[in-house]
Amino acid sequence: MRLRTVFLLGLSSLLHGQSAVREWEVFEIRMSARGAYANPYVEGPLAQVAFTGVAGPSRGMRYTVAAFWDGGQEWKARFAPPAAGEWSYASSSSDAGLAGVRGALRVDAWSEAAKRENPVRRGFVRVARGGPRPGRHFEYADGTPFLWVGDTWWAWGSKKKVLLSSFQKMVDDRAAKGFTVGQIYFVGNDALGKTFDHPDLDQVRKVEQMVACANSKGITVWIHPWWSRKGLNERVGEEKLRRFWRYVLHRMGAHNVIWTLAGEYNMNAYGGFGLDFWRGVGAWIKREDPYERLVGAHPTPPGWQGGAEAPQWSTGEVIHDQPWLDYNQSQVGHGRWRNEMIPRVISADYARRPVKPTLVTEPWYEFIEGSPPAMDVRFAAWSAILSGAAGHTYGGGHVWWAHVPESPSGVGAWPLDPSFETNTLDYPGARSMSFLAKFLGGLEWWKLEPHPDLISDYPAPFCSAVPGQEYVAYLRYGGALKADLRPSAADGTFEFTWIDLAAGKPVRSGTVNGGAAREFHAPEDYPGTREFKDWLLHIRKRRE
Repeated sequence: MRLRTVFLLGLSSLLHGQSAVREWEVFEIRMSARGAYANPYVEGPLAQVAFTGVAGPSRGMRYTVAAFWDGGQEWKARFAPPAAGEWSYASSSSDAGLAGVRGALRVDAWSEAAKRENPVRRGFVRVARGGPRPGRHFEYADGTPFLWVGDTWWAWGSKKKVLLSSFQKMVDDRAAKGFTVGQIYFVGNDALGKTFDHPDLDQVRKVEQMVACANSKGITVWIHPWWSRKGLNERVGEEKLRRFWRYVLHRMGAHNVIWTLAGEYNMNAYGGFGLDFWRGVGAWIKREDPYERLVGAHPTPPGWQGGAEAPQWSTGEVIHDQPWLDYNQSQVGHGRWRNEMIPRVISADYARRPVKPTLVTEPWYEFIEGSPPAMDVRFAAWSAILSGAAGHTYGGGHVWWAHVPESPSGVGAWPLDPSFETNTLDYPGARSMSFLAKFLGGLEWWKLEPHPDLISDYPAPFCSAVPGQEYVAYLRYGGALKADLRPSAADGTFEFTWIDLAAGKPVRSGTVNGGAAREFHAPEDYPGTREFKDWLLHIRKRRE
């Protein structure tokens, strides 16, 4: 057996020549190529490492991961072991230096306490396969339901002056608030040089560190390696776009990430590639990834510059039938009229077949405090989720732009407070998203089905329920509504709680008998209160 170098990201140990890691940790092998290549990124050899489970729960499993070039003669291969047990591995390549690397790997299971501390340890995110609503939401690889509470981190990867300490501060805040997804751009347009053939490895490594940082705090990262722009097909071309996609797949494939074709693509015209090209890329990504993790796409909406020639509120309108598309995404864009489209878009996707999760990955951002009002941020999130979305994404001006002291943002027409005294990290809408994450985290939210039919005498009936057992209703204008509790036994007793969403706290509770449509009045209403505000009503059958 030839000498080998084994390196583990995060937690490293060597036991009598055998490496030891935990499930879903990133295990890394370093190798040195012997051949001379003018540009290894373009013409480097193919190298693969096959991992085989030989004992314990991993027995019989087999995963083959591709190695990637990391500067000079150095190549790396990474593996996220999906099961505890004993594994062996062996490399193969046309380059003698990358072939014949062999070793053993012992994988230990995480405790439940450790998984609660960091849910990323439960494995990669996938579409829910079982439970009362399969195909409607997401789950970790161990079957634990995953609520998508996203944040847009577009510019963090492309701004070279941003300090990792600033990113860490942002991630710490988002993790504490209950966010589970960070949406980041992986610098294809910006870090490949003028000819798109020479990756800036320092910048790539920096973004990689950001992803690892987010994962360490329990946040899954949604990656798109390209930001679509007019003429992308002429400036970059199919071959170079696929090449960097392949590089990102191989380099980031052991991290807890979700793949996205491109930022603000247009299925027919934006970027110039056309629908067939994007369909092919999606199918190819699914085949290339040994874990077959989530693949989606981030579209441009009607009335938006990039989407003018191919209006689509959701990927459901164009590629829902594609087997590689695991879930639908919508970008409604920015402004109140766009925000108002959210429940309609989600409801349309929810009705499509085959069943797939759906959600908004770019709503109206909270650019500055009061624009939009936090109530509009809450309307977007609650109307989406109670209409059947598998979660929701938030956007804030300072976070979106990575507006930090070492790298201030010039934002043009977008509203943004340029000072550093305030920050969308903690604007009212961000706090409302935190409340949403923690409130739903206390429920079996994945069992709730949209049921606007159970609400009457109200202009905007947003409600999800397990009829006869539990109801969550959003009252956009306060006031009163009737909730149909007749699916329950006539003598059943229900507990209800009114939640002041502006304050993020419960303010009134009580009980009511089931067996009929019961009326519920929000704690504040006109004329006693002159300004309306939104409320959440939670009704649950009392456990005898």
